Amino acid sequence: MDIDKLIATGLTKNQASAYALLIEKGSISPPEAANKLNLTRTNSYKLLDKLTLLGLAKKSKDMKGIYEINDPTALTSLAADLRAEATTRENAISSIMKDLITKYYTHNEQPAVKIVSGKKLVANAFRDQINIGEDIYFIRSLSDITSMGFDAMHEIRTRPSLLGLNRFVIMPDGNNGPISYENHKRSNLEITWVKNEDYNLPVEWSVTKSSLLIILYANEPHALTISNPLIAGSFLQLWHILSSCLKTMPYYDQLPRRK
Repeated sequence: MDIDKLIATGLTKNQASAYALLIEKGSISPPEAANKLNLTRTNSYKLLDKLTLLGLAKKSKDMKGIYEINDPTALTSLAADLRAEATTRENAISSIMKDLITKYYTHNEQPAVKIVSGKKLVANAFRDQINIGEDIYFIRSLSDITSMGFDAMHEIRTRPSLLGLNRFVIMPDGNNGPISYENHKRSNLEITWVKNEDYNLPVEWSVTKSSLLIILYANEPHALTISNPLIAGSFLQLWHILSSCLKTMPYYDQLPRRK
C-alpha cells in the first residue's frame, strides 16, 4: 500500500500507516499496532479510535480489543468533509481579508511581489486573489483551459460569483464554443469584446482594487502577483480606458463574430 497516496487523501502519516497495516492484516489489536508502528500503546489506541471515528475501521463485535478494516469507500466521505472544511475556511478568510488589507496598507506602501509556477500553485494564486473579496477585472487569454485544464479554470471562473463578487472581462471573440449570456448574468460576468486577432497572446491580466495578477499560460503556467493598491489601482484605470475605447470602435456592434 502506497502510504504517500493515503496521506494525499487527507490522513496523517501515522493514520495512513495504521490504515495500511489494517488493510494488510484485516484486523489488529492496539498492542500489535503499537509494536508494528513503533508507538506507545496509548497512542496506538488513540490512532485506531481515530480511524474508527473516520469510518475507516470498526471495533470487532466478536473479539474484544480488536479493530477490523471497514469499507474503504469511507475515504470518499473524508475527502468531501475536507473539501467542506476548506471551503468554510476560505469563506472565513474572504470575509475579513478586505479589512486586513486596508489596515495593512495604512502602514506599509511597499509592493509585495510573488512568483509561482505550475498548475497547482497558479490555481492557488487565482484563489488568493478571489479570496481578497474584491470585484475582479481581467483581460482573458483563450489559452487558459489549454494550459490549466477545464476543471481548474471552471472552479476559478465560477467561485467569485459564489462569494457575491462581480467580474468584468475583456474577452477575445475567438470561435471557442457558443455564448450563453444567461450564464454570464447568473455568474455576475460583464463582457467587453475584443477581436481575437487583436489579443491572442497566452497572457491573462487580472486586477482588483488591491492586487494585480499576471498569468503566463506556457507549457508550464506561471503567475506573478503584485499586491499594492496604487499599482493595482493604476492598472484598473487602464482597464477601464481600454474597455471604453473598445466599445467605441465602429465594428463593435458586430462582436462577437459567433453566436
